[in-house]
Amino acid sequence: MPDALLDAILGHADRSLRKALTFNLSLGPERRSRLADDPDPGVRGNLVEQCGFRGGWTAERLPLTVHAYEKLAADPDVRIREEVAIQPFTPEHVRARLAGDPNPSVRSRLTFRWELLAGEVRDALLNDPDENVRAEAHKAADILPRSLAESLVRDGDARKRAAAAANASLPADLVDELAVDSDPAVRLAVSRRPGLTERERAAIDYHDDPNARFRPLDWVRALCDDVRAMRECAASAHPALRRSAACCPHLPDDVVARLADDEDPLVRLFLAENHPDPPGSLLLWSVLEYESYTVDDMPRHPNFPRVALRYFADSPDARLRSFVAMDPDASPEVVERLSHDDDMRVRRAMARSPRLPLGRLLVLLDEPGTAASAAANPALPVEVMERMVDG
Repeated sequence: MPDALLDAILGHADRSLRKALTFNLSLGPERRSRLADDPDPGVRGNLVEQCGFRGGWTAERLPLTVHAYEKLAADPDVRIREEVAIQPFTPEHVRARLAGDPNPSVRSRLTFRWELLAGEVRDALLNDPDENVRAEAHKAADILPRSLAESLVRDGDARKRAAAAANASLPADLVDELAVDSDPAVRLAVSRRPGLTERERAAIDYHDDPNARFRPLDWVRALCDDVRAMRECAASAHPALRRSAACCPHLPDDVVARLADDEDPLVRLFLAENHPDPPGSLLLWSVLEYESYTVDDMPRHPNFPRVALRYFADSPDARLRSFVAMDPDASPEVVERLSHDDDMRVRRAMARSPRLPLGRLLVLLDEPGTAASAAANPALPVEVMERMVDG
């Protein structure tokens, strides 16, 4: 976006136009941060809210500047300060400031990101003068009284025992008791606990099914910026630790290389989905093995082997044929041929390709199934767009 256009929108009297700008994640942190000075709290609030969406952000590459986070954490509108408190990339020192916010609702929101809080911030919330904040902090910390812990560990419901097994505050003797539980889900939960040595994990009779739904371990995600911890998790015999480490977006090269060759398919998939610079061979493997909104965007990645895309043109898989539209080297003849494909998904993909010959593009613009895709084609002539707008 040209600077002159950005300046015009930022100074525009229509708040809806300024608010629409907050959705533009490609502006970059410096330019987006100018919206932190907007006079309308709805614009400022939406700016912060968008910081939680995918944008390739890491602890080193923030959605906003540090100064903008500091400014928004002191915003007169309490709802904006609450939103800053729950965002995943809010700097640590800004969270620490919010722990002293005069409004207890702001302090309470910090507990939503308990795994990201520094020890002194956790202690402050656990001892907050407000009863509700203390209750939320104790709930987030999963601090169990001994009597309740014993009751859960010996409950007849295996789901409750598994939940207790994942509690970081569970006393060691009760952890040992659950490590030999009769239910495999309980033993698996114990094996995923923080603080165990590799020998202790190996001593537990657990099975971690690669086909079961997996949620990255919070305690591993909290250590994403700890290089030593990431190397230990990547070298662990336990797949849950390796899978969780693979979800961290900023890993050293040796850890990336190790996880890219991991025997567990979920480790490789999570690395391809989350790392900003994954190996091209890993991206290709993911596209061939999986289908999802994250994987289907991988052919756009600069590391993706472009040579593979030209072979997709003759694939029996319609999904793979549609990826040819992402190939910057695809010939107009190939794109035109695929625009006649039997599969509507492929035809729509080719309709969006700027390498589609103009004559064929205009034909697809008149066909109901491909009209919307053709209208989005950047090669569509201006005079055609003007005629469409006029009626």
